[in-house]
Amino acid sequence: MQQKTKIFSICTGDYKYGVFALINSIRHCGIINDIIIGTDKIIPELEHIIGVEQLIIESEWNGLNLKSTVILESECDHFVFFDSDIIVTSADFFKEIELLIIKSKFVVCIDGIVSGNEYRRMYWNDIYPSTLAKREYHNFYYNSGFFAGSYLEHNYILKDWKKLTQKYLDPKAYLFDNPKLPMADQDLFNAIIQTLPLDNLVSLQMPDWRAINLEDFPFFHIGNFRPHAFLHCTGNFKPWKIKKVPAQSPTLYDELWFKYVTDPTNPITPKIIFPRVLKLWFKRNMLSRILVKIKKTFH
Repeated sequence: MQQKTKIFSICTGDYKYGVFALINSIRHCGIINDIIIGTDKIIPELEHIIGVEQLIIESEWNGLNLKSTVILESECDHFVFFDSDIIVTSADFFKEIELLIIKSKFVVCIDGIVSGNEYRRMYWNDIYPSTLAKREYHNFYYNSGFFAGSYLEHNYILKDWKKLTQKYLDPKAYLFDNPKLPMADQDLFNAIIQTLPLDNLVSLQMPDWRAINLEDFPFFHIGNFRPHAFLHCTGNFKPWKIKKVPAQSPTLYDELWFKYVTDPTNPITPKIIFPRVLKLWFKRNMLSRILVKIKKTFH
């Protein structure tokens, strides 16, 4: 198969440490597609990395709201977008995604259940009415941290997403700025996706992807990609922000992130200095387990 699919992500500030692990995980899976990273300034560690391009986006918008922009400003036949706090764990998953988007399917991942006639969908329909003769009822809420599609078939989704952001959000703001759109870009993403015919859409559900801060989910527990297609470090607790041993054990994302930013055989080898005890925590050393147990006891 000729390489026509480009991989996209976006990061600003210390989220570059998430992007380093994302890129290294992609290459570890043997995925050689070009990677485009949208950023507000050149990231030195990414310079001269084969197959990785930095796209400088001069904007005051919050990076959360620039996902569509980074793809629209690039040339590609097909696109796959990952949030910067994702680690890819399955090469087979990516191959399957490529086959689907070549067939003009739009691929998303399910975050949770929101019934087809749930209250918020009324507002979504007001700001982005469906053009279908008969409305189809989606019963799921989609996470905008991953999506994939054909540029020819689906660039209108990206353009409309950007227009809705300009109209209904403060693009500089983060989550919960608009009470009717508490999840900001993700709510607008869902407003558009709920208008798609279901047979044009393919979704991934947990456990094929895992949101690290969610222990339970209502989906069938046997997935298609084992153990997962990718891990998403949702929430505010990011491993690159940790300064001392937390009162909890590392997640699988934490462990893989540490591996992908410290292994000298990785394409990107950032110079991050970890205190010795924190290294032990990431590696689940016995001493760190004792410290975690003590912290839990007195937390």
